[in-house]
Amino acid sequence: MSAPNVIGCSSNGCAWWFSKPMEFLAQESSTYDAGFRESLLAVKKYIKEEGPFDGMLGFSQGAAFLLLLQIMIEHKLSDFTDYDIEPIKFTILVAPFISRCSLHQAIYVHKTSIPSLVIYGETDSVIPREMSEEALNVFLSEPKVFVHDGGHYIPTHADAKKIYTDIVSKFIEK
Repeated sequence: MSAPNVIGCSSNGCAWWFSKPMEFLAQESSTYDAGFRESLLAVKKYIKEEGPFDGMLGFSQGAAFLLLLQIMIEHKLSDFTDYDIEPIKFTILVAPFISRCSLHQAIYVHKTSIPSLVIYGETDSVIPREMSEEALNVFLSEPKVFVHDGGHYIPTHADAKKIYTDIVSKFIEK
């Protein structure tokens, strides 16, 4: 599923929420989260109609959104108080970060126990590795972490694929 909110009129990009009108900047603090609730409802509907799913994957803002989502589902917060779905067995979070939106901070009071693989690049200039490392504090138990020497992408070389396969296989077995 792609993010439901289109960024600007001339862009092919999408967002899970905006940090200012029609824009998203991961490193800026904000009190604005237009589109966030609509994204939650769209994902909730998608899971109900297309699920259940063993796992979910998010990249960049999608990983930040998925981290918030997994906490909300696990702790039955907000729109998920009456949400009755099969539990998610695992998540894969690529270049995740903690939302800088003040409206999301209360969610992070809760921690997640959903097994997760966190992937990020040492030289990522879009979501610096420090931001992804900060996201590791949201887990009750340490997630599996794969740090690659590249930037803002998902490594697809043979060694990376083996790591993904091994970790995801263990998540599914549980």
